[in-house]
Amino acid sequence: MNVREHMKEIRRSRVRLEALTERRGRCAQMKAFHSEGGSDALERLQREIDRRIDAVAEQTLAMERSIDAVKDVNQREVLRYRYLNGWDWREIARRMNYSTDWVKHIHSQALKAMEVRGTGNGANTT
Repeated sequence: MNVREHMKEIRRSRVRLEALTERRGRCAQMKAFHSEGGSDALERLQREIDRRIDAVAEQTLAMERSIDAVKDVNQREVLRYRYLNGWDWREIARRMNYSTDWVKHIHSQALKAMEVRGTGNGANTT
């Protein structure tokens, strides 16, 4: 998997993490109102959701380490905003006071920097 694909996967993981967290909350509410007899299935479901949340959280931490390894501060910001915050190009450009085209250029340079360093694709960043 190349850096760009890996970054997209982490972005999707962030969305999954939000959905799983919401699902865990609903599961806890159901357990609170459910009778004693059916709570085993809900407990198993909650454990599975927690396991998935842990896996996605680990992926997100790995991505943060990869982004932290990028030397250029603007490149790091673009990567964080895009992949960790989930912002679109216009929002990033507005926040950074750049044109959308320039933000995309910075993003492209950041991905190239990550490929050169061997980060962002599961490689060791140390």
